[in-house]
Amino acid sequence: MIKRSSLIVHFRSPKAVKHIEKVANVTYYHKKRRYAVCYCDADQVEDVIKKLKKIRLVKRIEESLFETDEYQLDLDVK
Repeated sequence: MIKRSSLIVHFRSPKAVKHIEKVANVTYYHKKRRYAVCYCDADQVEDVIKKLKKIRLVKRIEESLFETDEYQLDLDVK
């Protein structure tokens, strides 16, 4: 199975979603709050971030902290 990582992309206008979809797989976006959640392969994260930064309508890009060890959910409740 391919390791995937998620990126949170903050944009200036909802028109940016069309450009973001060409670079990464957009799973969710919010028009009012102006952000999108994208997924890409873990080995291509740096290349995708470089491509996203070239889009003028993109403000900033964050890697999701949910997948790190600090934020893992322990679902084995006894």
